[in-house]
Amino acid sequence: MTDPAFTILLPVHRPPAMLPFAINSVLAQQRRDFELFVICDGAPPETVEVARRHAADDPRIQVFDHPKGERYGEAYRDQALRQARGRFVCQIGDDDLWLPHHLDEMSKLLDQVDFGNLPQVEVAPDGMLAIRPGTLADANLRRTMVTEAFNFFGPTVAGYRIEAYRALPVGWSPAPRGVPTDFFMWRKFLAHHDLRFGSRIAVTALKFSAHARKGWSLEQRRSEVAAWAARLSDPAACDLIAQSALSRLSQSTVAPATARAIERRLRRQLRASKERSDKLARKLHKTRRSWSWRMMRPFRRLARRIRRLAAR
Repeated sequence: MTDPAFTILLPVHRPPAMLPFAINSVLAQQRRDFELFVICDGAPPETVEVARRHAADDPRIQVFDHPKGERYGEAYRDQALRQARGRFVCQIGDDDLWLPHHLDEMSKLLDQVDFGNLPQVEVAPDGMLAIRPGTLADANLRRTMVTEAFNFFGPTVAGYRIEAYRALPVGWSPAPRGVPTDFFMWRKFLAHHDLRFGSRIAVTALKFSAHARKGWSLEQRRSEVAAWAARLSDPAACDLIAQSALSRLSQSTVAPATARAIERRLRRQLRASKERSDKLARKLHKTRRSWSWRMMRPFRRLARRIRRLAAR
């Protein structure tokens, strides 16, 4: 039996409202040489059942049913990748979608690099598309990702070679509190300067940020993803989506040097603002503890009563 080119991770922990659309967007790929690992991290029984129904219909799908793991069950991803047969590894969120040519574009990227990404295209609640600029070919940007809290892509558009992953001292593992789990993993790759890094410009995925949809019910989110999934079955609609996202990129792209200069200026302004605020807070605290402030308290109260009476 021929090994697949791709191993695809699909972690899930919630009810299966959007899961079938993510799975179907994988099954609709133009490239058929993949295995799909659905990793259930303490997911409810109905989610496991939906995943197993898909697996019963397609032998390329395997379901891993685990109790809730630490953080987002990152260790389960590492366990799954120990038995991966693909040369390349990709991942998709259970609430995201791939366009049919995602694996084709990822293959072209990973033929050249060990770790890389395609653009992250985010769908706003109002249907507008936003695309995050950046390339891992930029050494300065990679350095920023390692030293600062800066990331421009998530797992749904990331890819890496399995041999590069297995050469890392530690693979997927629980991220420290306050650190995004994918960002923690990306830094492990970026710390190895002997690896090849890069990005490829091709719109192949849609991200539906849960953070931007706070207060939405799962049914609302399912309906939104279902509508977009229906559009992706039409090649003309896929092209229109890609052109719209790339148009937004051309309008919003800032030269890296300019962007870094803007960021440095904003950081200086924030530090200066915080220093002034801290200085005023210390001065006010010192004043309120003084003997004269306490002695004048009755007179301040009298002045407030007089002002209230005068305002009537």
